Amino acid sequence: MLKERLIKAAEDRGAECAFVVKDLKDGSVCAYREDEVVSSFSLIKVFILAEAVRRIRCGELALDTEIDVKASDVVDFSVLVFLKERAYTLEELLRLMIVYSDNTATNVLIDYLGYDDINKHIRDLGFEKSLLQRKMMDFEAKKEGRDNLTTAGEMAEFLERLYRKELLGAEADELMLDIMKGQADEMDMRLQLPDELPIARKSGEGDCLNHEIAIVFAESTDYIFCFLSWNGPDNNQTRQLMSDTSKIVYDFFEDK
Repeated sequence: MLKERLIKAAEDRGAECAFVVKDLKDGSVCAYREDEVVSSFSLIKVFILAEAVRRIRCGELALDTEIDVKASDVVDFSVLVFLKERAYTLEELLRLMIVYSDNTATNVLIDYLGYDDINKHIRDLGFEKSLLQRKMMDFEAKKEGRDNLTTAGEMAEFLERLYRKELLGAEADELMLDIMKGQADEMDMRLQLPDELPIARKSGEGDCLNHEIAIVFAESTDYIFCFLSWNGPDNNQTRQLMSDTSKIVYDFFEDK
């Protein structure tokens, strides 16, 4: 059984996990600890993307809206470390945030859009457990108990509604999918999959923690792969776990 194989893969790597795997054609679901609230790390960025795209849909913002990025905004794990401070378009910042998981772009967007509005939109969409409480790289906030949170179940629902164009509407959802399909990271869940396989995805990585949420457009079917892992023995083990479980799921659907 797929569920048992995925649980065993996590146990073999010494990590805890939660997951949802869903065939988007026949609706069959394999899930484990899907309602458990865990630290989201960069997965929270899809909700920031959703709030920005909502405002674009409403006419409050446009993709070419310019937002200033100052030297003081720049944090670690950001390609903006190598670029000049200037005004970036909203589209540039959104693609940096999702495609490169850029932390500076994310923090600038949090300031621009606002915690309250982002969280209100999360609730308006019907997600009760996901929450934005801190900026990227703000580890003091994390120590104080303010962390960004989500569940495998809510991430899977987000992806399915996006896939079916039932999240923000067809045009807005297509824009979000287009951005998520541009993911630059070819490691982890992509490592053992065909290079040409289209995937709309977002990853989240921390110390001994590795998350992945994805819509995989495979030959056999389209499917959701949401796999969250934490408390692994080291980062290499959690990265390998993500690669292994992604291949297990891909092979399962191709052999189905």
